[in-house]
Amino acid sequence: MRRIAATLLACLALAAQAQAPKSVRVLDWLLPVPAGWTPQVPSSTMRVAQFTAGSKLGAADIAVFHFGLAGGGTVQENIDRWASQFLDGAGKPVKPAVERGSASGMPVTWVALDGRYARGVGTGPQGPGAADQALRVAVLETPAGNLFFQLWGDRAAVAAQERAFRGAVSGLRRGP
Repeated sequence: MRRIAATLLACLALAAQAQAPKSVRVLDWLLPVPAGWTPQVPSSTMRVAQFTAGSKLGAADIAVFHFGLAGGGTVQENIDRWASQFLDGAGKPVKPAVERGSASGMPVTWVALDGRYARGVGTGPQGPGAADQALRVAVLETPAGNLFFQLWGDRAAVAAQERAFRGAVSGLRRGP
């Protein structure tokens, strides 16, 4: 009986993997979908893709934003806004870790923030926020305007997904 149950569970796992998309379209590109990321219908028109990647380590969400050719503000304006939504354990502003390079053949700015996060659309904290949170962002400068890839949630869950997040952004390829 145990062997039958184990076989059934293995078959169900394989079926779920077979149904998960290998990539999703983001504008004119294909974004590889890492194992464990569950695609969702974007919750706003600003999002061109959306995923969850929660686990026993906590909740983590991923979204890709596009605001058009000249929309969304400068990279630095966005870094300043995201940083304004984070506080450290002493209630002081958190300094973002910023790294510039290239991904998928285009300029990218990687941003990392950790602490008490009061996520919102505007500048400054949007409410009291939640402790032990993390935000990872890749701003990819494409010919169609910036793509903003965000991974956020419980710090441990984000840490577990950071490598997959970087791999997905770096794996973005021109679609057919």
